Formats: sequence, structure tokens, C-alpha cells
Amino acid sequence: MRNAASPERGPSERGAEGAPVEGADAPVLDGASADVILDSYAPARARAGAPPPSGPPRIVPRVAAALVASLLLVIWLVPAAHWRATILWNKGTGEIENIGWRHLIKMMMPGSGIYLEPLASTPNPFLVIRNPLRSAADIEAGAKLFQERCASCHGAEARGGAGGPSLVDRAFKQGRSDWAFFRTITVGVKGTPMVGQDLSDRSVWRLVAYLNSVLVPAGESSVPPIGREFSALDTAVLCNLNAPRDEWLTYSGSYDGRRHSALTQINAQNVHALRIEWLRQIPDQADRLEGTPLVRGSVMFVTSAPNQIHALDVRTGEVLWTYSRELPSKLYACCRSVNRGVALAGDTVYLGTLDAHLVAVEATTGRVRWDVQVANHEEGYSITGAPLAIEDKIITGVAGGEYGIRGFLDAYDATTGERLWRHYTVPAPGEPGHETWEGDSWQTGGAPTWLTGTYDPKLRLIYWTTGNPAPNFYGNERSGDNLYSNSVIAVDPDTGKRRWHFQFTPHDEHDWDSTQIPMLIDAPWPGTSGRLLALANRNGFFYVLDRTTGKFLAGTAFVRQSWADGLDAQGRPNARRSAIPSRQGTLVYPGVTGGTNWWSPAYSPLTGLAYVPTIDRGSIYFRSSDDEYRVGSKYPGGDTQMVPNEKLVVAVKAIELTTGQIRWQHAHPARFRHGETGGLLSTAGGVVFGGDLESLFALNAHTGEELWRLRLGGQIVSAPVTYTAGGRQFITVLAGSDVVTLALP
Repeated sequence: MRNAASPERGPSERGAEGAPVEGADAPVLDGASADVILDSYAPARARAGAPPPSGPPRIVPRVAAALVASLLLVIWLVPAAHWRATILWNKGTGEIENIGWRHLIKMMMPGSGIYLEPLASTPNPFLVIRNPLRSAADIEAGAKLFQERCASCHGAEARGGAGGPSLVDRAFKQGRSDWAFFRTITVGVKGTPMVGQDLSDRSVWRLVAYLNSVLVPAGESSVPPIGREFSALDTAVLCNLNAPRDEWLTYSGSYDGRRHSALTQINAQNVHALRIEWLRQIPDQADRLEGTPLVRGSVMFVTSAPNQIHALDVRTGEVLWTYSRELPSKLYACCRSVNRGVALAGDTVYLGTLDAHLVAVEATTGRVRWDVQVANHEEGYSITGAPLAIEDKIITGVAGGEYGIRGFLDAYDATTGERLWRHYTVPAPGEPGHETWEGDSWQTGGAPTWLTGTYDPKLRLIYWTTGNPAPNFYGNERSGDNLYSNSVIAVDPDTGKRRWHFQFTPHDEHDWDSTQIPMLIDAPWPGTSGRLLALANRNGFFYVLDRTTGKFLAGTAFVRQSWADGLDAQGRPNARRSAIPSRQGTLVYPGVTGGTNWWSPAYSPLTGLAYVPTIDRGSIYFRSSDDEYRVGSKYPGGDTQMVPNEKLVVAVKAIELTTGQIRWQHAHPARFRHGETGGLLSTAGGVVFGGDLESLFALNAHTGEELWRLRLGGQIVSAPVTYTAGGRQFITVLAGSDVVTLALP
């Protein structure tokens, strides 16, 4: 299965910190191979052993060598030549993308009006290139051009016309920087009626000047009204896990991951009266929204695919600003183009991107503050989950287990973007746990960290879950437990060192990522301090651990499972060999989707119940030894198939923390092939909110009785959030491409 010619990736993760490199699949030549290639260019006489022909002294090569040396000396000593040579080199090696040679060389010429030197150190044209034509006369000329070339589609005031959308409050596919506008005008947008315009560079820059004047009207502050209503967030306020929340400030609402709100204005008695307050459709969102909105004051931050942030007014849904990131033409996302949210700290919003960057933008304007590459996306890395802000750090994981990456968890300085530490989830030689990987299988071992973790500020521990080992369905060449895949790891936020771990599914061959949300719960438990961690796992078991030590306390199946004869006293599964994937196919429960998945659970301290979105279904698992690891290619080692004509059961199940018993369950229709559902929200009003891929519903938190349902039409897979504004409680849910907000009349 493993391709012996693949370039070795050791602890330094070659390429992870540099810019993407073209030709990642090119073979690495050893000395003998290089000699053969070089020899093929030698004259036939030399290959045959004949003496070289006699002739005049080789003066020309010496002169050429002297000229090259002189040129290199000039490049090194003359700053203007030095940075220009650096840019040309970076462009030639593929480090600078999204700009053609013609424009690049033209802008480098003296007198171009464009300051291009920063491109030598920041190889991103979108961050560097600024419009050289910004005068009032340029804006006026651009306005005339707009009326002549663009108004027929986009309207006379750029607010939309018969054939095109508004540009004023639009999320631009190519981004909002000067160079993004320039490229959009000259190149167009693939798959849309927007085609490239045949205009001079001067005319295009004038159009860009006009567009910027439309987005930020002349005479007004460049800071939108959000600046008067947004206050910086001190993450210290999140450390009080029991404080009431009028806002939604992290992916799970608070550090404990419980998605429980103390708000009671909407409750079991009046929830039936909920009405839509406003709805905002996200432009160009072809697929569903999967993120969790954050709410600070009167501002909501929503993400959409592939990598956009929309700042909305929570009272009206009005777009305050939109940030859009330019992405490479080829991405490596296993399971559709998604983004599940942002982190918020101070006056900055933090976004992970599909090409494995972490971006910090101003919360009041959407302008980029810094942009760092977390890993090389051409190796299969991406970021789909929301980062987590802890003190002065931004914590992010990575996706890409299907591509044979080596997973890790990173911490970055919130102000500068400097990487502070990296914790690999697949140990290298000499590190604890490395013995659980056979041979060099650790280098492509997977164990991604693609969903947001939780944090205990008193214990000062980050709890982050990890995904499946690679390849997914064939484990013969990675014998052992494959630590720390399919685990929860407890990590010190200051150093990135692991304090403890617990592995749910050793040597997983069923693609049961353990990337579910760990819920931090304080409740009496014999022999412990009562500091617990609860997690409903994709493998079909509900676990309770001591979150101080990682000790296993209890584990109970919450869906049908056929792969293990229970768990032993340490929580290790007694796995059945009959459940191993085979060439002819092996039927196993739960299926590849899992008993649950990334959809958020919730926990109510008022009922003592954990609410879990569940799926009861099996899969037929096939293994294959034919797959070879190739950089940037999927590496599954097999496949799965659904059980023909099997009934799919999708439900919300309420699980007693102390016993693991299911107190009640509420089944709802399964409308999609593999079975999916939405995340959950618990409130002190005695209500559990959720979605079933078409409707938003409310259940009685004590009994599971359905209290209310509203059909929204769009797919609901993320979890609702709740907050207050102007003294009223709101519920917001993402349905299809819509942000839907509801409140009582």
C-alpha cells in the first residue's frame, strides 16, 4: 500500500510552514537517478568513452560565468534589484500565485505607481497590491466607465439590476482587496455571467476606485457603524463557566462545550409563539451553511463556504461588512467545501481557511490584520473548524485525515500570528506512543483535529478530540493502537504538552473519527472531584471520564453496535475480529456516519441530561490493499456501502449522565441518503432546540415532547444559538443558505 518513493515527512512536516509548492508529486531523485538524467544530456562521444574533441580554450564559458557572478553580486548589493529578483524567483517556483507574468513585470518597473517590494516577503498579491489611482478624478472616471460597462447588469448605483447582483452588500468570490477587484474585472468569475473585460489597466484601476467609493461612500468614515456598537471581548469573561450569557461568544457558547443557555424568556410554555424576525440569504452559497454564528453586542459573525465572514446586525440582518478570501484553484477537502465558524478575541475575528491558513481580521471593518500559513494545503491539509480563543492565544486544528496527513494542534499569538507551539497527534520516533505505529506508517497516520475543542480555565487544560488513523479502512500496515488517533487529548495551553489522553477506538478501521464535542460537566461521582468530561462517540458509546486525570468512569452504548463486546474496566473496547472490514464486505453497526457525528450535543444542568443527535444505521465495510500513499491524494484503503433497504432512524436522545441510560428519545424523518441531522441547543426555559435537515423544532427538555416545529426548507446541520438584543431573546439557525432569526411577538 505505501509508496516507497513518496517523499519522507518527518517531525518538521516539510512544507507545512512554507508557501504551497508546485509539483508536489514530482519524484525525488537519488544520486544514481540524477546521474542517469545528467548523462542523457552528455555528447554521444563522451558516453561511448571517446576523448573529448580538441578545440580552442573555453573562453566563452568563463566569460559567461563571470557575468553571472557579477549579476548575482549586483542583485545582492543593490536593494532594488534584490527584492525584484526575489519576487521573480518566488513567481518562478510557484510561491506567488494569482498574478500573471505580464502584470507582475509591469508593476515592478520604476514609475508603475505600485509599491511591490513587500511582495518579496509577503508572497500574496491580495495583501500587497494597492490601487495607484485613487483621486477624485479617477473615481469620477471610474463611475463613467461603470455606467457604460457594468450598470446594465449591476444597476446604476451598483445595487443590483435585471442581470446581476448588488455590489454594495455582496460577498465577493474573489475577495474585496484592490487586487481581487482588478482580477475579477479582468479575468471574470468562472461559472457566472461575469466575464473578463477588455480594458486598459488604467481603466480597470479607475473602476476599482469607483467600486471602493461605493463600498465606503465618500465623506464617511472607513469604519462602518459596527464600530460604535461593538466592544472588544476580553476572553477572561469566558473563564466563568457559570456566568449567564446574553451573547454567543464561542463555537459552543462557552468553554465547557455544553451549548446550554441560562436565558428563559423563550420557554416551554410560549415557544409555540415563535415567529421569524428576519432572514438573510447569503449570496453565492450553493451548498448549505454549517457554521455557528457568534454574537457580540448587536453584531453577529457568520461564516459561509468556502471562506467568507459576514458581519450582520442582529436586530435586522443588515450586512455590515463581508470578508472573502481568495483561494487556490485546487483544494483538498474530503467532504465538500465547508466552514464551521470563527473565534473572537479583543476586536479581532479569527478564521481558518480551506487552504490551511489562519486569518485575523478587524471585527469592525473586516480588514486583514495578519494571515499565516498553518500547513501546506497541497499535502492534503485544510481547516474547516472554528478556532478557539484562550487568553492571548488562538488554538486551531486541521483536517485532512483522508489524505494521509500527520495531524496536529496549533497555538498562535492572537496579536501577531506567531506560532507559539505545535502538538502532533501522531508521535514521531522517540516520542511516547510511537511504538503503536508500524514502520513509517506514522508519517501518514492521519489523526486530524478538525472540530473545535473545549477548555477548563481552573484546571488550565484544553480538551481536543482527534480523528481516524489513515488509511481509513485498512490497518494491516499500521498495526498497533495508532495513538493518538480517535482520542481526546488534554493539553497545557501554555506549552502544548499533553497531560493525558484517552483513546476511544484503538486501531480504528471504520472511519470513526472521535472529533465530537467534549462536554465539561460538574456533578457528583464517587471517587472523583466531580469534574467530569462526557462525550457521545461516533463508535456508538457514551463515555464519562475524570477530566482531571483522564480516568475512564463509565461507557454505555447509545445506538445499535456490533463491533465490540462492551468495554473493559479501563474503557478499552473488547473488539470483535468479525467486525474487521473485508474484501467481500462486513456488515457493522454503527455505520460509517457513526452513532453521532460532528453535530453538537447539549447538556442541561437543570435536568442532568445530555442531549445527543443520533443515527441508527449500519454499513458494509470493504478493505483494500491496493491504495498507495500519494501526496495530495485520498488514501482510504477501502470503501463502504449502505445496507440495502435498511430503515434509517434519526433521533435526539436524552442520556442520563450518571447511568448512561436513555431517558427519552425523539425520532424525526431522515430525508438524506446517509442520514444527517442538526446540532442541539439547551436552554433554562426547559427547551431543547434542534433541526432535522428541513425544520427547526423545540422539544420539552424533561420529556422529549415536541412543542413546536417550523419548516424552513433549507438543510439544517449546524446548531441553533440564542442571545438577547434590546431586552428580547432571539434564536438564530442556519438553514440552507439562509440565516434565520426568530423571536416572540
